[in-house]
Amino acid sequence: MNCLEFRRRLGSEPACTLDAFVAHRAECIGCAAAQSRADEFEMRLRRAVGVPLPANLADRILLAQTTTLRLDVRNRRRGFSALILAAAASIFIAVVALNRPAAEMPVLAAMVNDHLHEHIVSAEDMRVAVPSQDVIDIFAQRGVTLAEVPAGVNYVHKCPAGPYKTVHMVMPRNGSAVSVVYVVDAPPRPRADFRRDGTFGREVPMGGGALVMLGSSREGFDAIEDAWKSALGSGVAEASVAQARLAGPAFPQAGLLQGRSRIAAP
Repeated sequence: MNCLEFRRRLGSEPACTLDAFVAHRAECIGCAAAQSRADEFEMRLRRAVGVPLPANLADRILLAQTTTLRLDVRNRRRGFSALILAAAASIFIAVVALNRPAAEMPVLAAMVNDHLHEHIVSAEDMRVAVPSQDVIDIFAQRGVTLAEVPAGVNYVHKCPAGPYKTVHMVMPRNGSAVSVVYVVDAPPRPRADFRRDGTFGREVPMGGGALVMLGSSREGFDAIEDAWKSALGSGVAEASVAQARLAGPAFPQAGLLQGRSRIAAP
């Protein structure tokens, strides 16, 4: 079973126990993370709709029926109204819990997230670390010069995210895969941490663009952010100086050198 078949099976049968399904999940950290997110979502649904019934509800209903003739109309209405209000309150609490809005995902991060759902990286593609020179070359094709490369980049590729040019990377951390995407030409955006449907994320303005991290937890986010601040800080500064020299004195604040071509994800 490959990653695409796994995701299709996960969407239709989250609790699947097929041998091929279980075997693939054990060897693919990306699909294992997707399974964890699906399990968490199912658990949230069960908690939301699992509203406990009031104690002795059946006995209380029978008691109300047997004493109806001895109560005046007003008292009967009051008792029935109280029961209806209690039931309505329980339903309201369940609906609110089920439809509680998740932390809003920033627009740029949402574009990156959509791309990652289309561009699934298999476990085979990220078993070993990518040579630093390959990472440097990919960034250079995007117009960014890196003076150093953070350790632990196991996948790198030029990808689009909406209208923006990005470098898509995967950096495993403690058995979980963190998708790290540098958006070269991102507009200025504030820093944001968010969580939606079991996915944790962070968007950080960095080096004239933005770094977006997505994973099953925030573990490793701080270290990855610090490493890329160091790598992109010096690299972007060098690219800016080179652009300023080419542009001449009329453009003293020129930004990043950006690649002209867009290479679609496979």
